[in-house]
Amino acid sequence: MDVNRYRTEEFPVSGGLVYLNHAGVSPIPVRTATRGVAQIREYLNFGAYNLRGWIEISEECRKRFATLIGATPEEVAFVKNTSEGLSFVAGGLQWEEGDNVITTAVEFPANLYPWMALKDKGVEVRLARPTPEGRIDEDELLSMADERTKLIALSSVEFVNGYRLDLEKIGKFCREHEIYFCVDAIQSLGVIPMDVERYHIDFLAADGHKWLLSIEGIGGFFVSSRVIDRLRPIEYGWHSVVKRFDFENPDFTLDRTAKKFEPGSFNVLSIAMFSESLGLILEVGVENIQERVFSLVDHLASKIEGDWEVLTPMGEGERSGIFTFRVPGIDGKDLWKKLLEKDVVVSPRGGGIRVSPHFYNTPEELDRFLELTRETVRELRAGG
Repeated sequence: MDVNRYRTEEFPVSGGLVYLNHAGVSPIPVRTATRGVAQIREYLNFGAYNLRGWIEISEECRKRFATLIGATPEEVAFVKNTSEGLSFVAGGLQWEEGDNVITTAVEFPANLYPWMALKDKGVEVRLARPTPEGRIDEDELLSMADERTKLIALSSVEFVNGYRLDLEKIGKFCREHEIYFCVDAIQSLGVIPMDVERYHIDFLAADGHKWLLSIEGIGGFFVSSRVIDRLRPIEYGWHSVVKRFDFENPDFTLDRTAKKFEPGSFNVLSIAMFSESLGLILEVGVENIQERVFSLVDHLASKIEGDWEVLTPMGEGERSGIFTFRVPGIDGKDLWKKLLEKDVVVSPRGGGIRVSPHFYNTPEELDRFLELTRETVRELRAGG
């Protein structure tokens, strides 16, 4: 992997900012922006003349997302965001009063509110709480399941401290106990390999604006072919059916693939850009990206160990691309605001600072980040 080439050719953001917030919103690469501009020019000059080409663009993107997660294209639908995909699961399964869902107390709200909304149907939401070290004990989580547990819904990576769950262990348990397994993969997809078959995942959602290096408002939703007939769409439209282009002879026969969850016209601009970003991720290779990002996180951890409080579990199999630390006596939001004024982009999380580098970042950038952070801490302690 030629990091310098990608850095120079694809990420102009690296010339002006120390950008370490890929767990928040990523900058897009040049190829993605170029694809977007080309699509807008096509709208400008040709309207819908290339409608067939739009379909090809969409199928190209669908295949790339499927490849990334180890699925088939028939198991992938486009969604606006992760929240929409998870809501499709919450709204599309057949619930009965007394059923329960297991998730954690440290989920991003996108993976809490769809399940909490089931309260009116008599569904209980059970929350596994983290250990003092910030881990989720998988055995304790699984012990919360009983004969009325219908679904376990988890983030592959916890958004504050970056703790990575053992999806294979949890997925195996779910399959053995006939429990649906739903994964919010937005904090791992693009930086950690994903295999929906190996992990026995039934439903997965992730949009593109974080580690996948794309724009907001477009994402992928996976529904395993094993369970697709058990998930009812909660939105219907002309795209949901088999004969979607036979406008004058309506036939409400739903598509047998994940396309039944796509009710209407696509945002082809977003899909074209998403496809380009996915192409870059696949070109570089997720395994290569993981190795690179982990080495950058190791570099950062080695420079602050003992100085500040590390919130991120760093054990084998539990780490991710997120590294979060807290400076004693300093409010994380105050530190974040001051760093932003110095052209450093990170996130305030857990009372501290969350750092999330991508493969194109460098050790030198992390050193610069630490230099500016120490400088800013001194200023804040001096009342600046």
